[in-house]
Amino acid sequence: MASGMLTVAVFSMFVLGFYIANKADQFLDSIQETVKDKREEKQPSSKILFLNTLSDEELLKAVHEFKSQYKEVEIIIFDGQAGD
Repeated sequence: MASGMLTVAVFSMFVLGFYIANKADQFLDSIQETVKDKREEKQPSSKILFLNTLSDEELLKAVHEFKSQYKEVEIIIFDGQAGD
């Protein structure tokens, strides 16, 4: 009888420990996602496209893909040949 109660108590402790560990893992995951989202908002990304190597369709496709990945997009066109 005592060994049965001990077995139930040990099993209950394992279940309780697993439950607490699972909740702690979910909590830490939510914190990590929040920090990751804030980091992504603060760090702007840039992409350089060389117009002499892309057709008009490829350029438009690249701009639309970049725009779909980020909330804000600014496009700067610089003609290096005009400065010469």
